[in-house]
Amino acid sequence: MNMLLSIWDDFSNWVTLEWSQTTYILVVCIFGLCGLMALLSFFKGNFNKGKKIKWGKIVLAVFMFALLAVVSYARFA
Repeated sequence: MNMLLSIWDDFSNWVTLEWSQTTYILVVCIFGLCGLMALLSFFKGNFNKGKKIKWGKIVLAVFMFALLAVVSYARFA
């Protein structure tokens, strides 16, 4: 357990102290835009009649939003 906490502390310090404000904003924007594009692509392509639902894009969107949440939590917690 101490090893996991140490890894989280190292990651949090890296994001907070070593990333500039511009780098943080760019990373958050990229994760957010990729997540939104995947989410919109999922909704655009899956509501045609008679087609099978493709779940890969929604999984990608959730993954991108989870990465966005982790980076934000590491920066401000």
